[in-house]
Amino acid sequence: MRRLAAPLALAAMPLLLTACGGKMSASDVAKRERGLDPSAFENIRCATDRASGWDYVCTYGSSKLGRQKMGVVVHGSGRLSGSAGVGVDAVLPDGPRMKAPTAAAFAKRVDAVCKRRAAAVRVLPSPRSRKGLLHLGQQVIDLEEREQAELAGFKPPDDERAQAKAFIRSIDGVQRGIAVLGDAFFRRDTGDLARAQAQLATARRVSNSAARRLGLTCRH
Repeated sequence: MRRLAAPLALAAMPLLLTACGGKMSASDVAKRERGLDPSAFENIRCATDRASGWDYVCTYGSSKLGRQKMGVVVHGSGRLSGSAGVGVDAVLPDGPRMKAPTAAAFAKRVDAVCKRRAAAVRVLPSPRSRKGLLHLGQQVIDLEEREQAELAGFKPPDDERAQAKAFIRSIDGVQRGIAVLGDAFFRRDTGDLARAQAQLATARRVSNSAARRLGLTCRH
C-alpha cells in the first residue's frame, strides 16, 4: 500500500513534546508545530475538530507536497501526538478519541468508499491494445490502493476489528490477481492466462466473503 508523504517530523512516530502546563488552544498547537519545523509549518492553522477523533485538525502548506492537513491530540501532560500529513482534500485516519461505531454505521461508511471506487472504475476507458489493457489494470489497482488506504484509517466496531483487518488485507490479493492477469495476457500464454484468471477469481471470492462477514454490499 502506498503511504502518503508527511514532513520528516511526523514520519514514523507521534510527536513527543512537553507543554509548560494548562490546556493548549488551537493557536498554541499551531505555534508549537511552527517552532518544531518552521519551513513546513510556516503557514499552519489549527482548528477544533472533535468529530474527527482528533482534538485539532491543522492545515499547512508545502512547496513540495502542496496543501496538507494532519490531526493532533493534546494529552493531559501537554504531550502532543499527531497523524501523518495527508492532502487537504483527503480523509484523515480516525483519531484516537473517535468512539467505536456500530456495525451498521461502519458498514455504511465502508460501502460509501467502495461505491466511489467502483464508480471510478466503471468510467475508465476501454483498452484498445495490450498496452492499454495493462494501463487499465494499473489504473484499477491505483484506485483500489486509495480505497484501501482510506479504509485502513477507519475505526471498526470493537468486536469486528479482526474481520475489518481481514477485509482490508483481502484487497491486496485482488490487486495481485489483476497484475498477474495483465502480465499473462501480455505474454499470450494460454496456460498462464488460465491460471491468472483462476487466481483473480479466488482472490475476489475471498474478498467478497470477508465483505459479507462485515455486512457490506461492497464487492471487488
